[in-house]
Amino acid sequence: MKLQVVENPIVVFEKGIYRPEPTRFWILEPELKAAVSKLESEGYIKKISEEITKDEELFNFMVSLHEKEVKKREEILKREFPQIYYGKGKWDIVCKKVLLNKDIGIGGIRNFRAKPFKVRCLHLWTAYHLGDEEFKNPIGEFVLSKI
Repeated sequence: MKLQVVENPIVVFEKGIYRPEPTRFWILEPELKAAVSKLESEGYIKKISEEITKDEELFNFMVSLHEKEVKKREEILKREFPQIYYGKGKWDIVCKKVLLNKDIGIGGIRNFRAKPFKVRCLHLWTAYHLGDEEFKNPIGEFVLSKI
């Protein structure tokens, strides 16, 4: 099975407007997607969410990944989309409101500092685990160990 992911731009220009995309990494391989979906159907999202919520050290680590993503998006926006980062137009503001919001983490997960921890999607955490060394995480490790 291939472990292929793609990094998408954080801003998409579509139909004359800029649209923010807070999810940077996506799984491409259909077989990997299906295997991860099977784990989700077996209730692992809930189990992992509960485990992270109970373990303070793990919870803090996962929160730190969200915070790192907010900083990373700002770096990317400034470097790759300076017209939006410094822009004052309606769509510039919309993009910044989503991408630079310190309460919107990996994959657009809101209020990530609150308990219970919200895993939301195993695909998301696996894609980040595979897509960027800085975002290696125990959810991605777990998923890869099970498939």
